[in-house]
Amino acid sequence: MTLELSKLAGQVQAMGRELAAREQQHADLVVLARRWLTEYAGQGERLRHPAHAIRAAIPSDEPLDSRHPLPAIPQQFTVMGADGSQIQPDRHGVALYYLINVGSLVYRHGSGQAPEPRSQSTLAYAEADLYENGLLVSGNLLDLRRDLAEITHLADLCVAEPSAAAGSGEPQRTVALVDGTLILWVLEDRSEDWKRAKVMNYLDQLQRIRESGAAVAAFTSRPRRTEVTRLLHLASLEGDAQRASQEPNPLERLPDRAVFNALPPGARSALFVSPASVNWDYYCPAGHGVHFFYLNLAEEGREPVIARVELPAWVAATPELLALVHAAIVAQARIAGDYPYALARADELAYVSGREREAFKDMVATALLRAGVK
Repeated sequence: MTLELSKLAGQVQAMGRELAAREQQHADLVVLARRWLTEYAGQGERLRHPAHAIRAAIPSDEPLDSRHPLPAIPQQFTVMGADGSQIQPDRHGVALYYLINVGSLVYRHGSGQAPEPRSQSTLAYAEADLYENGLLVSGNLLDLRRDLAEITHLADLCVAEPSAAAGSGEPQRTVALVDGTLILWVLEDRSEDWKRAKVMNYLDQLQRIRESGAAVAAFTSRPRRTEVTRLLHLASLEGDAQRASQEPNPLERLPDRAVFNALPPGARSALFVSPASVNWDYYCPAGHGVHFFYLNLAEEGREPVIARVELPAWVAATPELLALVHAAIVAQARIAGDYPYALARADELAYVSGREREAFKDMVATALLRAGVK
């Protein structure tokens, strides 16, 4: 035995004491953050401009401490989820290629119809697809292509969805969900033209979803963002952005979700606007500025489960769509255990297992041999 546990006993005990102290400190910080949330609830308008300077959450017109109860869940509505995975190019493999696999599920609540699973795979092997500006498409570049493939697939589903419920004359209530974020994180060291082209492609797909009549949102489980806690620190300094950027923030490591852990079951927080520069440079001018709120997915009597939901400005500004997104995500999460069912299934459909990867490599090798490639 090479691990001498007796020599670690003291360190383990010290770790226990440290974690206990940290837990108490965390509880104290939550109390402080919630006090500030209430104290400065009506100061959103005054805080908007300085919040930009320190990349804090931008307040909306709603009071910071707003609590919006779960809206009535429609009898019939549709939720679509899409997620993706990829196989990275291998310079040492038998051939140079990458693969993007997008999974999706269409779930029609109240219709009695079985959910509709799909998967869509794209194999890239032509040099025009493999290289971009002389660089092999891999890593973050491939992540970008996967994100674009996910939102394009979702837009295709929305466009194909009937615009009205059969025989009712009522507009079809449809929510399209992606995992994570609606903001396309592009590489900062690229040219402005390159970044603009990528982001505008993504925004084109959001516009297609909008024109289809569907709402779109992004879902993050156990979010770690600290944009609201940064805003609360700014509020405590009377909106002085210079002081906020220089003075230590006691809430620096406190995630936003801890502040909203007291939301009632099914309720959402106030709306905020993402401070990300890409949001203000591209999304907002195009009418798709990303807003977000926090949401307690738990049912009555259960421990809070706080998620972050992002949605574009046109959803946030339309009460019916905002309520539909709110209700649909809670309804879906309560099917799958605190995670939207359509997204959970889309993730399963997109996932490429190790066995599948090996089988695909064998398929490629066999095809190359048959084609006379050695």
